[in-house]
Amino acid sequence: MKNIFFICVFSLIAFTGCTDDDELYKNSGKDSAEEETSFPNEEIDQRLFKVINLDYPGLEQVKAWYETGNYYSASKALLEYYRGRIGIINPYVSLNSITTQQARYAELALAENGYRFYINANYLEEKDLGNGKEKVPYSLKSGKEINWEFIPKGADDEYRKQLHRHNWIPFQAMAYQKTQDEIYMLGWKDVYSDWVSKFPKTETVVDEFAWWQLQVSTRLMGQAQAFEYFKFSSNFTPQWLSFFLVHFAEHADFLLKNRYPDENNILFSQIISMVFAGTLFPEFKDAPQWQAEGCRIINEQLEKQFLPDGMLSDLSLHYHIGILDELYNLKRLIQENHLPENLLTSKFDQILEKATEIVIHFTYPNYFEAGSNEYCTSAFNDSWMKTKNVLEKNFKKYAEMFPNNQELAWMATRGGQGHAPSAGIKVFENSGHYILRNGWDKTSTMLIHSNNYSNEKMDIWSHNQPDNGTFELYHNGRNFFPDSGVSSYGGSGTPNNIRSWFRQTKSHNTMILSDKETEDNDEPNAKRYGDEDIKNTLGKLIRKGETNQYQFVATENQGYANFTHRRSIFFVTPKEKPFFVIVDEGIGNATGFSKLYFHLCDDKTAESVSLDIENHGAHTTFSDNNNLFIRSFGNADITQNEVKGYISYDTKGLFLPRKAYSLVMDKKENSPVRYITVIYPVANETPEISARFTDDETFIEDAIKLEVTVNGQRYELGYTK
Repeated sequence: MKNIFFICVFSLIAFTGCTDDDELYKNSGKDSAEEETSFPNEEIDQRLFKVINLDYPGLEQVKAWYETGNYYSASKALLEYYRGRIGIINPYVSLNSITTQQARYAELALAENGYRFYINANYLEEKDLGNGKEKVPYSLKSGKEINWEFIPKGADDEYRKQLHRHNWIPFQAMAYQKTQDEIYMLGWKDVYSDWVSKFPKTETVVDEFAWWQLQVSTRLMGQAQAFEYFKFSSNFTPQWLSFFLVHFAEHADFLLKNRYPDENNILFSQIISMVFAGTLFPEFKDAPQWQAEGCRIINEQLEKQFLPDGMLSDLSLHYHIGILDELYNLKRLIQENHLPENLLTSKFDQILEKATEIVIHFTYPNYFEAGSNEYCTSAFNDSWMKTKNVLEKNFKKYAEMFPNNQELAWMATRGGQGHAPSAGIKVFENSGHYILRNGWDKTSTMLIHSNNYSNEKMDIWSHNQPDNGTFELYHNGRNFFPDSGVSSYGGSGTPNNIRSWFRQTKSHNTMILSDKETEDNDEPNAKRYGDEDIKNTLGKLIRKGETNQYQFVATENQGYANFTHRRSIFFVTPKEKPFFVIVDEGIGNATGFSKLYFHLCDDKTAESVSLDIENHGAHTTFSDNNNLFIRSFGNADITQNEVKGYISYDTKGLFLPRKAYSLVMDKKENSPVRYITVIYPVANETPEISARFTDDETFIEDAIKLEVTVNGQRYELGYTK
């Protein structure tokens, strides 16, 4: 492994493609007034020489000084080695990469600005710090100290967790590279040394905060970035180098010894950071082990965590995109450092390319014309809707990885190159996602149906929500049925109450079985929710098909002991106006009340949604004449109840009201409940719609037949098993 790095010939500057080749190296450190004789050995953390391999090629002078007992000179020689080292390339490091917002966060994290540490965009407050009102991170300054125990009012446990990821430090490093202002280097030393003194490494995981695997792996990756940007600073001294490297090794060794127990995105992040540590710092004695063990577990986990249909087993598009990005950079790390290709499984590219297909088909058509702040994806399962800018950035990476994939080229260039993906039925059966669409331009129609298969417990921390059967519906630039969202990561008390409301089955566009006919309309923060949730999420595909008149997909999930929800979705495609017909059936011996829920539009457009209580439906009244008309019919009497709906776009614990309703039917023993819902696009007219079942209810497990009439035009729909 040592020789691989020793013979590498590409420098960091070559990777960045910057024409100013000397930019990163402009400060050599030679102007420092420090001399070897000026500092005693006690100022060097001598544990450095226990973790560094002094026989590594290029460290001959380091070893020579060490053997004379001059630890300061040895550390200084090691610093000079790192400043002149070539052939080790961190794909996360590049010149002039800092954004205006990142530069502002770097500045705000300084002591003089109150130690306002950037956690993520969910944890900001509005303040006037002298330049007018702006959204800034919260201050952790307490007197002259940093209060690492500070929690903003109303924040959940995720704030404390992510505080220990040190997300602002790479920003400060990039700011230093751009400005050469030593205040950023001094700020890093101030904050990181304070953190190390207050949060010493534990041997095992004791909680989910400072020394939890995801926090450790994120810090490790950030410190590797910071090192490359800061290492030419005159304040990056031999003493600081010994401190930095000793604690860097602590982080990597902690991850090596404490494998995350679950097989999910957190384990992926942990092992990827181990490969980065071993590759970027091969001078450590344990570097080969970090790299080898990381690669071994990655190869083990790829086929376990990515389902055969390409979806990450967390079943969240947010984490799916995040892990894809980490694996993209892992691939670059391997290629740009000329490591042996067999470090990673031969199936690596195949698995990743299939995973990119998920992102393609989860993208709404407004991606091709959307402004940078418009959402272009669904929000199922702890996912945050992604904007055009975020998606485009990721599609460009995917196209770079797979240059022969014409669909990725088309997505990366937003239709400029390559060719559009198919507009037919798209089935991701292993994860339980089904897409019906009629095109890829902004005016197209698209429905994404989620009926996940997962046998994990429905614990409140799970990313997989108990929402089997739900859907989102996009039409002509508008998402008419967006998912309710997440709102809170949880923790205890109010944050957990809020999270439970947004997780619960009836907060989605699907069906539950209840023992009461009325609705509980308390606000999300009022109590713990979920008593009526489905108990199983073992969704399966029943049928899919296509005729000259319609496409259809039918799925089911036995959410309760004696109650199965089957949902059949027909995309009826007459030339003049495509529309949807959704059939919901509750089958089994259970008794109670079946409740079918619909949550419409968002908080900004709630006034454009009207509930038609007497007619079992709703309609929208947007002034742009892009509207939907919804009517439901049943095999028994239906009662429509108005429900307090809410939507959330992040994890701040905030939620905003929107329109929602339930359709209630009395579920009798040995008798199914059956709904037909017609969702018809209109300008502002009121269409005449009727629907009825035409099959024998005794044999519905084998077939379904129905008749829908719209403005006198009759459509016969159905399938046999």
